[in-house]
Amino acid sequence: MLIKEAYQLLQSELTSVYDNREASTIADWVLEEITSWTKSQRIVHHDKPLSEAQLEIFNSFKQELKEGRPIQYVLGYSWFRGLRLHVNEHVLIPRPETEELVEAIAEFYREPKSKNNSTIKALDIGTGSGCIAIALKNEFPNWEVWAMDTSVNALETAIENARKLNKEIHFKQADILNETKIDHLPAFDVIVSNPPYIPFQDKGEMTEQVLNHEPHLALFITNQDPLQFYKAIVTFSEHHLRRGGTLWFETHMDFANDVASLLKEYDYENIVVKKDMQGRDRMVTGKRTGESL
Repeated sequence: MLIKEAYQLLQSELTSVYDNREASTIADWVLEEITSWTKSQRIVHHDKPLSEAQLEIFNSFKQELKEGRPIQYVLGYSWFRGLRLHVNEHVLIPRPETEELVEAIAEFYREPKSKNNSTIKALDIGTGSGCIAIALKNEFPNWEVWAMDTSVNALETAIENARKLNKEIHFKQADILNETKIDHLPAFDVIVSNPPYIPFQDKGEMTEQVLNHEPHLALFITNQDPLQFYKAIVTFSEHHLRRGGTLWFETHMDFANDVASLLKEYDYENIVVKKDMQGRDRMVTGKRTGESL
Protein backbone atom coordinates (compact mmCIF):
# COMPACT_ATOMS: atom_id res chain seq x y z
CA MET A 1 0.00 0.00 0.00
CA LEU A 2 1.35 3.41 -0.99
CA ILE A 3 1.57 6.26 1.54
CA LYS A 4 -1.04 8.28 -0.33
CA GLU A 5 -3.37 5.24 -0.43
CA ALA A 6 -2.93 4.63 3.29
CA TYR A 7 -3.80 8.22 4.06
CA GLN A 8 -6.88 8.21 1.81
CA LEU A 9 -8.10 4.90 3.23
CA LEU A 10 -7.69 5.94 6.86
CA GLN A 11 -9.22 9.37 6.31
CA SER A 12 -12.21 7.81 4.58
CA GLU A 13 -12.84 5.12 7.19
CA LEU A 14 -12.51 7.54 10.11
CA THR A 15 -15.34 9.72 8.83
CA SER A 16 -17.67 7.20 10.45
CA VAL A 17 -16.28 8.31 13.83
CA TYR A 18 -15.05 11.89 13.26
CA ASP A 19 -15.91 14.83 11.04
CA ASN A 20 -13.86 15.26 7.87
CA ARG A 21 -11.41 17.78 9.29
CA GLU A 22 -10.62 15.75 12.40
CA ALA A 23 -10.38 12.53 10.38
CA SER A 24 -7.81 14.21 8.10
CA THR A 25 -5.80 15.47 11.07
CA ILE A 26 -5.74 12.04 12.71
CA ALA A 27 -4.74 10.38 9.44
CA ASP A 28 -1.81 12.81 9.23
CA TRP A 29 -0.76 11.99 12.81
CA VAL A 30 -0.83 8.27 12.12
CA LEU A 31 1.18 8.46 8.91
CA GLU A 32 3.73 10.76 10.53
CA GLU A 33 4.11 8.32 13.43
CA ILE A 34 4.51 5.33 11.11
CA THR A 35 6.85 6.89 8.54
CA SER A 36 8.67 9.46 10.74
CA TRP A 37 8.15 11.90 7.87
CA THR A 38 6.54 15.32 8.09
CA LYS A 39 3.52 16.14 5.96
CA SER A 40 5.64 17.89 3.35
CA GLN A 41 8.01 14.92 3.18
CA ARG A 42 5.08 12.54 2.77
CA ILE A 43 3.76 14.64 -0.11
CA VAL A 44 7.12 14.33 -1.86
CA HIS A 45 7.24 10.55 -1.22
CA HIS A 46 3.50 9.87 -1.58
CA ASP A 47 4.14 7.01 -4.05
CA LYS A 48 6.48 5.15 -1.69
CA PRO A 49 4.95 1.91 -0.37
CA LEU A 50 4.67 1.13 3.33
CA SER A 51 6.88 -1.71 4.48
CA GLU A 52 5.28 -4.85 5.89
CA ALA A 53 6.08 -3.73 9.42
CA GLN A 54 4.64 -0.27 8.78
CA LEU A 55 1.51 -1.76 7.20
CA GLU A 56 0.98 -3.99 10.23
CA ILE A 57 1.16 -0.99 12.56
CA PHE A 58 -1.11 0.99 10.23
CA ASN A 59 -3.80 -1.70 10.29
CA SER A 60 -3.58 -2.00 14.08
CA PHE A 61 -3.94 1.76 14.55
CA LYS A 62 -6.80 1.91 12.03
CA GLN A 63 -8.78 -0.73 13.87
CA GLU A 64 -8.34 0.94 17.26
CA LEU A 65 -9.31 4.32 15.87
CA LYS A 66 -12.41 2.95 14.15
CA GLU A 67 -13.46 1.51 17.52
CA GLY A 68 -13.34 5.02 18.93
CA ARG A 69 -10.10 4.86 20.91
CA PRO A 70 -8.63 8.39 21.04
CA ILE A 71 -5.59 8.96 18.85
CA GLN A 72 -3.49 9.98 21.88
CA TYR A 73 -4.09 6.62 23.54
CA VAL A 74 -3.44 4.79 20.28
CA LEU A 75 -0.09 6.55 19.84
CA GLY A 76 0.64 6.45 23.57
CA TYR A 77 1.50 10.11 23.95
CA SER A 78 0.16 13.64 23.84
CA TRP A 79 1.82 17.06 23.59
CA PHE A 80 1.39 19.69 26.31
CA ARG A 81 3.16 23.06 26.11
CA GLY A 82 5.86 21.49 23.95
CA LEU A 83 6.33 18.52 26.27
CA ARG A 84 5.71 14.97 25.06
CA LEU A 85 3.77 13.12 27.75
CA HIS A 86 2.90 9.45 27.93
CA VAL A 87 -0.86 8.96 28.25
CA ASN A 88 -3.09 5.94 28.71
CA GLU A 89 -6.62 5.15 29.86
CA HIS A 90 -5.64 5.85 33.49
CA VAL A 91 -5.25 9.59 32.82
CA LEU A 92 -7.18 12.31 31.02
CA ILE A 93 -5.81 13.45 27.69
CA PRO A 94 -4.37 16.96 28.30
CA ARG A 95 -6.54 19.68 26.76
CA PRO A 96 -5.64 23.05 25.23
CA GLU A 97 -7.75 24.73 27.94
CA THR A 98 -5.42 23.29 30.57
CA GLU A 99 -2.45 24.68 28.68
CA GLU A 100 -4.15 28.08 28.94
CA LEU A 101 -4.47 27.60 32.72
CA VAL A 102 -0.74 26.94 33.02
CA GLU A 103 0.01 29.95 30.83
CA ALA A 104 -2.16 32.15 33.07
CA ILE A 105 -0.16 31.02 36.12
CA ALA A 106 3.11 31.52 34.28
CA GLU A 107 2.16 35.04 33.23
CA PHE A 108 1.25 35.89 36.81
CA TYR A 109 4.54 34.68 38.28
CA ARG A 110 7.02 35.65 35.59
CA GLU A 111 9.59 38.27 36.51
CA PRO A 112 9.59 41.10 37.36
CA LYS A 113 6.10 40.78 38.86
CA SER A 114 7.18 38.06 41.30
CA LYS A 115 10.54 38.84 42.88
CA ASN A 116 10.68 35.74 45.09
CA ASN A 117 10.05 33.15 42.40
CA SER A 118 12.78 30.83 43.65
CA THR A 119 10.94 30.30 46.95
CA ILE A 120 7.60 29.28 45.42
CA LYS A 121 6.11 25.96 46.49
CA ALA A 122 3.27 24.74 44.24
CA LEU A 123 0.78 21.87 44.43
CA ASP A 124 -1.21 20.31 41.57
CA ILE A 125 -4.27 18.46 42.91
CA GLY A 126 -5.54 15.62 40.71
CA THR A 127 -2.43 15.60 38.58
CA GLY A 128 -3.36 12.77 36.19
CA SER A 129 -0.60 12.59 33.58
CA GLY A 130 1.33 15.21 35.55
CA CYS A 131 0.90 17.75 32.75
CA ILE A 132 0.27 20.81 34.95
CA ALA A 133 2.95 20.02 37.53
CA ILE A 134 5.59 19.14 34.93
CA ALA A 135 4.79 22.18 32.79
CA LEU A 136 5.11 24.47 35.85
CA LYS A 137 8.44 22.89 36.77
CA ASN A 138 9.58 23.32 33.18
CA GLU A 139 8.56 26.99 33.26
CA PHE A 140 9.99 27.66 36.74
CA PRO A 141 12.91 25.26 37.41
CA ASN A 142 13.53 26.79 40.86
CA TRP A 143 10.02 26.09 42.11
CA GLU A 144 9.36 23.20 44.48
CA VAL A 145 6.48 21.43 42.76
CA TRP A 146 4.23 18.82 44.35
CA ALA A 147 1.51 16.75 42.71
CA MET A 148 -1.14 14.48 44.17
CA ASP A 149 -3.74 12.09 42.83
CA THR A 150 -6.01 9.48 44.34
CA SER A 151 -5.26 7.04 41.49
CA VAL A 152 -2.13 4.92 41.90
CA ASN A 153 -2.16 4.12 38.18
CA ALA A 154 -2.36 7.81 37.26
CA LEU A 155 0.54 8.58 39.59
CA GLU A 156 2.63 5.87 37.97
CA THR A 157 2.04 7.56 34.61
CA ALA A 158 2.87 11.01 36.00
CA ILE A 159 6.03 9.73 37.68
CA GLU A 160 7.13 8.14 34.40
CA ASN A 161 6.57 11.43 32.56
CA ALA A 162 8.51 13.44 35.13
CA ARG A 163 11.39 10.95 35.00
CA LYS A 164 11.59 10.95 31.21
CA LEU A 165 11.55 14.75 31.12
CA ASN A 166 14.01 15.01 34.01
CA LYS A 167 11.68 17.11 36.17
CA GLU A 168 11.84 16.74 39.95
CA ILE A 169 8.29 16.57 41.27
CA HIS A 170 7.17 15.47 44.75
CA PHE A 171 4.35 13.00 44.11
CA LYS A 172 1.81 11.95 46.74
CA GLN A 173 -1.03 9.45 46.58
CA ALA A 174 -3.97 11.05 48.39
CA ASP A 175 -7.68 11.72 48.02
CA ILE A 176 -8.66 15.38 48.43
CA LEU A 177 -12.05 14.19 49.71
CA ASN A 178 -10.37 12.37 52.62
CA GLU A 179 -9.07 15.00 55.05
CA THR A 180 -7.18 12.53 57.23
CA LYS A 181 -5.05 11.50 54.25
CA ILE A 182 -4.00 15.01 53.24
CA ASP A 183 -3.51 16.85 56.52
CA HIS A 184 0.21 15.97 56.64
CA LEU A 185 0.99 17.95 53.48
CA PRO A 186 2.92 21.23 53.90
CA ALA A 187 1.83 24.80 53.11
CA PHE A 188 2.03 26.08 49.54
CA ASP A 189 2.21 29.39 47.70
CA VAL A 190 0.31 28.11 44.65
CA ILE A 191 -2.43 25.48 44.49
CA VAL A 192 -3.85 24.52 41.11
CA SER A 193 -6.40 21.94 40.06
CA ASN A 194 -8.49 20.75 37.14
CA PRO A 195 -10.83 18.58 39.22
CA PRO A 196 -13.80 16.40 38.24
CA TYR A 197 -16.98 18.47 37.89
CA ILE A 198 -19.36 16.49 35.66
CA PRO A 199 -22.51 15.00 37.26
CA PHE A 200 -22.78 11.36 36.26
CA GLN A 201 -26.27 11.87 34.86
CA ASP A 202 -24.76 14.20 32.23
CA LYS A 203 -22.75 11.39 30.67
CA GLY A 204 -25.25 11.22 27.80
CA GLU A 205 -23.98 14.59 26.57
CA MET A 206 -20.39 13.35 26.20
CA THR A 207 -18.78 11.81 23.13
CA GLU A 208 -18.27 8.07 23.05
CA GLN A 209 -14.53 8.58 22.66
CA VAL A 210 -14.37 10.34 26.04
CA LEU A 211 -17.00 8.29 27.84
CA ASN A 212 -15.73 4.89 26.75
CA HIS A 213 -12.01 5.50 27.15
CA GLU A 214 -11.07 8.34 29.50
CA PRO A 215 -11.07 7.64 33.27
CA HIS A 216 -14.43 8.31 34.94
CA LEU A 217 -12.59 8.95 38.21
CA ALA A 218 -11.14 12.11 36.67
CA LEU A 219 -14.36 13.20 34.98
CA PHE A 220 -17.29 12.69 37.31
CA ILE A 221 -18.20 13.97 40.76
CA THR A 222 -19.25 11.39 43.34
CA ASN A 223 -22.42 13.21 44.46
CA GLN A 224 -24.88 15.64 42.85
CA ASP A 225 -22.83 18.76 43.59
CA PRO A 226 -20.68 19.97 40.65
CA LEU A 227 -18.65 22.02 43.15
CA GLN A 228 -17.84 18.96 45.28
CA PHE A 229 -14.11 18.97 44.56
CA TYR A 230 -13.79 22.75 44.46
CA LYS A 231 -15.26 22.96 47.97
CA ALA A 232 -12.89 20.26 49.20
CA ILE A 233 -9.88 22.04 47.71
CA VAL A 234 -10.88 25.42 49.14
CA THR A 235 -11.33 23.80 52.56
CA PHE A 236 -7.93 22.15 52.22
CA SER A 237 -6.44 25.51 51.25
CA GLU A 238 -7.60 27.00 54.56
CA HIS A 239 -4.68 25.19 56.20
CA HIS A 240 -2.33 24.57 53.26
CA LEU A 241 -2.26 27.77 51.19
CA ARG A 242 -0.15 30.54 52.63
CA ARG A 243 -1.64 34.00 53.10
CA GLY A 244 -0.99 35.88 49.87
CA GLY A 245 -0.82 32.63 47.94
CA THR A 246 -2.95 32.00 44.88
CA LEU A 247 -5.51 29.34 44.01
CA TRP A 248 -6.13 28.40 40.38
CA PHE A 249 -8.96 26.29 38.97
CA GLU A 250 -10.03 25.01 35.60
CA THR A 251 -13.82 24.84 35.49
CA HIS A 252 -16.77 24.06 33.28
CA MET A 253 -18.07 27.28 31.76
CA ASP A 254 -21.42 26.75 33.50
CA PHE A 255 -19.80 26.64 36.96
CA ALA A 256 -17.07 29.29 36.74
CA ASN A 257 -19.10 32.02 38.43
CA ASP A 258 -20.21 29.58 41.13
CA VAL A 259 -16.57 28.74 41.84
CA ALA A 260 -15.77 32.47 41.98
CA SER A 261 -18.61 32.96 44.49
CA LEU A 262 -17.19 30.10 46.56
CA LEU A 263 -13.82 31.86 46.75
CA LYS A 264 -15.56 35.07 47.77
CA GLU A 265 -17.30 33.22 50.62
CA TYR A 266 -13.87 32.18 51.90
CA ASP A 267 -12.60 35.78 51.80
CA TYR A 268 -10.34 35.42 48.78
CA GLU A 269 -9.46 38.64 47.03
CA ASN A 270 -8.47 39.57 43.46
CA ILE A 271 -10.88 36.92 42.23
CA VAL A 272 -10.87 36.68 38.44
CA VAL A 273 -12.88 34.54 36.02
CA LYS A 274 -10.78 34.06 32.89
CA LYS A 275 -12.05 33.08 29.45
CA ASP A 276 -10.39 30.50 27.24
CA MET A 277 -9.53 31.06 23.58
CA GLN A 278 -13.09 30.08 22.64
CA GLY A 279 -14.49 32.89 24.79
CA ARG A 280 -15.85 30.53 27.46
CA ASP A 281 -15.48 31.11 31.20
CA ARG A 282 -12.91 28.43 31.95
CA MET A 283 -10.48 29.53 34.70
CA VAL A 284 -10.96 31.00 38.16
CA THR A 285 -8.21 32.40 40.37
CA GLY A 286 -8.05 34.20 43.69
CA LYS A 287 -5.59 35.38 46.35
CA ARG A 288 -5.70 33.93 49.85
CA THR A 289 -6.32 36.29 52.76
CA GLY A 290 -6.91 35.59 56.42
CA GLU A 291 -4.88 35.36 59.60
CA SER A 292 -3.45 31.84 59.46
CA LEU A 293 -0.34 30.74 57.52
